[in-house]
Amino acid sequence: MGYGMSEIDIERKIEKYWGRVDRQLNIEDEAEFKQMLQEIEDQFINPTEDNPVKAVDFARWLNPESLFVVLKLSYPYFEYIKNRFEPRIRFFVYFLISRKKNLWQTYKSLTEEEYILLGFRSKPTYKLLREFIYERIGVSRFQDVFKQVLKELVFLLKKKNIHLGRCVFQDATDIRSLKHDPDAKYSGYYKHSGYKLDVTLDAEHDLPLCYIPMEITSDEGKNLVPSQKQLTSLGLCEVERVVDDKYASFENIAHSEINKVSLYYKIAENWVPTKKSDLKKLKKLYQKYHKEDDFQVNPDLDFMLRYLYQKREYESVGGYYRNQCIEEKDSEEYQKKCKKRSSHMEGFFGRVKNTTLLDDRPTKRGWKGFLFRAGTAMLSLVFAALIRVQNNIFEHLTNLTYVT
Repeated sequence: MGYGMSEIDIERKIEKYWGRVDRQLNIEDEAEFKQMLQEIEDQFINPTEDNPVKAVDFARWLNPESLFVVLKLSYPYFEYIKNRFEPRIRFFVYFLISRKKNLWQTYKSLTEEEYILLGFRSKPTYKLLREFIYERIGVSRFQDVFKQVLKELVFLLKKKNIHLGRCVFQDATDIRSLKHDPDAKYSGYYKHSGYKLDVTLDAEHDLPLCYIPMEITSDEGKNLVPSQKQLTSLGLCEVERVVDDKYASFENIAHSEINKVSLYYKIAENWVPTKKSDLKKLKKLYQKYHKEDDFQVNPDLDFMLRYLYQKREYESVGGYYRNQCIEEKDSEEYQKKCKKRSSHMEGFFGRVKNTTLLDDRPTKRGWKGFLFRAGTAMLSLVFAALIRVQNNIFEHLTNLTYVT
């Protein structure tokens, strides 16, 4: 027998040695693994079919600082307490995109840990959140919030050389009301009582740029000029707008074309060229103003049309441009534009009604209840877009299908 250790002792020694090595490696691996998990948790995940994301995990990635300007009017000492509003705005966004029936249900749906994810130090009171959403923001401020979110989106996207509002579609959809709604009217066209929502949509990015709630029997054509003015106020350079024939009044056509927006619309079967808008009669109409101080002799056509528009000769000016559209209505390009708008807007409204509370068994009657549903639906889309853009996602901006 030799003087060394037995084979058993040697094996035990080796096992003990490697055990220490394994434990050391495990500790290091565990720390690295935890760090990796933390990094994953701290990375924005874009909701997709393969990877749905909880609404709270989506909303927590909003940087709400650009929205502070809207809240300043509601808080006299805003500068001293503004840090409190970041989590409250994120909760508001969670309320919008979670599709809960009411605020109380939304409030109860989150754990304290999830409230902390939104930025709260602990679970806030229901009274605090109710006062913030219904009184400090309120339905009357939804349009202000909507426009401010859009301004931030326009600013951020321009940095990436992405320009909103170049080509837009506009259309309205009917929204049913509850029975015995005192404010809802009956529509013989739609065969039910309710309201309408008019939306101007960026054709490329599926982003609503303007929304106008309406009575169901109102003329949506009256919304075209206000919509164009809103896009201008957002700093957008509209080039082309595609609508249906309900928007194609002489005044709307004239306003669009004079402001360098090409207006495309379905040509109604009974439309014929406007005789008073041929060039000879336009010149004769222009001569009627020869005694005016701003009258010019031998103007070019562009000046003459602008001048007559300023004199409110809408039928003559709009008729001139409509005559051109009647001539090209059967061209493949013209037909393609009109058909694309129709199918695109139908698909958009279908998605909105499926992924927001716009058409999902309303819980409130009356015009104010409809304003609330329309506003929350449109806000949910622009906030979804803002969260994505802030986190360097530039596709499918308004998709809420996979936010659960």
